[in-house]
Amino acid sequence: MDVLKSVNVAAVQSTWAIVKADLNTHAPKFYVALLTAHPEYQPMFPTIANVPAGELLNNAALKTLSVNVLSKLSELIDGMSNPDGLNAQLVELAKQHKNRGTTRTHFDNLAKVLVDFLAANLGAAFTPDAKQAWTATMQGINTVVEANA
Repeated sequence: MDVLKSVNVAAVQSTWAIVKADLNTHAPKFYVALLTAHPEYQPMFPTIANVPAGELLNNAALKTLSVNVLSKLSELIDGMSNPDGLNAQLVELAKQHKNRGTTRTHFDNLAKVLVDFLAANLGAAFTPDAKQAWTATMQGINTVVEANA
């Protein structure tokens, strides 16, 4: 996976460790941020499609969904030190999301919201190097997913 070879893996993994340590809090907040930025995505998730925006953060279905999604992202981040294994995970992710009609634009929008979320929630731990590493990581992930969708 050439796209991710120049990424500062340590910066990505160390900042993600902060999120991962409190995934049950961060995951719903991230998903609310995503759905606030892109409310048109909410109908893509049947379990939360009809939940009013103001009720999302405390909704049990959103909590389950968001923790599942960010747990998957955790697996990808943990796998960055094994490019072959990571590539296989991304190919599988691409297949799953192709069946759901997910596009590169969806992934790119998620990446932007994620980087902004990390910057807003990690404070000084989200250094310029971490931001650069996360931006490159998400672009790399999205490129591999798009190529295999």
